[in-house]
Amino acid sequence: MTVADPSHYDVIGADPRAAKADLKAAYAAALEQAQASGDAEATAAVRRAWQVLSDPMQRQRYDDEIGLTGRGGGSASAPAAVPAEVDEADGGDEAPEDTGGDAVVAAGASVVPGPSGVPEALEQPTIGRRMTASLIDVITLLAGYVALTAVAYAGLSGDTARYVALIVLFEVLVIGLFVVPTIRTGQTLGKRFTYIMCVDRESGSLPTAAQVVRRYVVPMVAVPALLQMGAFLALFFGLSYTMGRDQVSLADRLARTAVVVARYQPPRPGRGA
Repeated sequence: MTVADPSHYDVIGADPRAAKADLKAAYAAALEQAQASGDAEATAAVRRAWQVLSDPMQRQRYDDEIGLTGRGGGSASAPAAVPAEVDEADGGDEAPEDTGGDAVVAAGASVVPGPSGVPEALEQPTIGRRMTASLIDVITLLAGYVALTAVAYAGLSGDTARYVALIVLFEVLVIGLFVVPTIRTGQTLGKRFTYIMCVDRESGSLPTAAQVVRRYVVPMVAVPALLQMGAFLALFFGLSYTMGRDQVSLADRLARTAVVVARYQPPRPGRGA
């Protein structure tokens, strides 16, 4: 952020020392104004600001970055401190009940849909939560791939037939474990277990099929084309969210998606957006 750029507090029109309830009120007013004006960039900026300021840990880091810590006799984030009984390793998020289906609203969550049906807050998960989801997905993919390829090798003869089978099985697994679930619910198996989901970055709704395909097109092409090198490339592509403070991976940039805490039911593309 350059000197000329407005801070997140400026974007939502709040005092840096404001309590979280006051920040939320300022955010709601700023979001309503941005949506009423039809300015997509302003709306996205307001949402990005709230993503950071609504989470105590992210707000603390942000205050440190812009030199607010210690101003006014204490940290700017002090009013939004995490209660002692909340596990900070989980980012202060209470796990929502698993209803056995789509992304759910957490118990006690105060996320309220805006005028267009888009939730007021897109809460960013912790790096640890995202990495846990990624680990579950990778283990599931590898386990399924090893099991299916063992069957393929036993039932096929000839190097060409086996190679084709390996490629087809990998593509089927990626589509079945990642593409289809993300289109339907915004969640892979790993995201479901860690209560996070993939949504459209601008609207907060489920990503379109085209967006999901763009999210996974690199591993789907790289692994068959480059084999082991392609697998490393796909892993780097998927885990690139760990390399930046904004947690936006290369897949998210390509697909214009975001991974957020599953505290609300995202609408389908084109419905209520």
